[in-house]
Amino acid sequence: MAAIYSRVFVIVDALDECQVTDGCRKKLLSEIFNLQAGAGANIIATSRFIQEVEEEFKGSESLEIHASDEDVQKYLDGRMEQMFSSPDPNLQREIKTKIFKAAAGMYVLHA
Repeated sequence: MAAIYSRVFVIVDALDECQVTDGCRKKLLSEIFNLQAGAGANIIATSRFIQEVEEEFKGSESLEIHASDEDVQKYLDGRMEQMFSSPDPNLQREIKTKIFKAAAGMYVLHA
């Protein structure tokens, strides 16, 4: 199917979250790389830095992306009332602080 198009893009988000134990990630990558070789598909993948994933994409272009602290703070400020029902501002502040620290630059925007 991909061969009938002049350009094909395959986007894989959170590749690091794909199961390793049952060989799922290896199978997925194998199929994607076959598609790239056979139809010239372009691959865009996101992942945390994991040696196995980095080795699979060795020789490919990469770009390190982190959410700014300001982005994470704005997201949390805008979503606190939706995420947590407690009106206690001290509890909300504590929750935001812990989430902010745990995010460590990872930011996921949910529509």
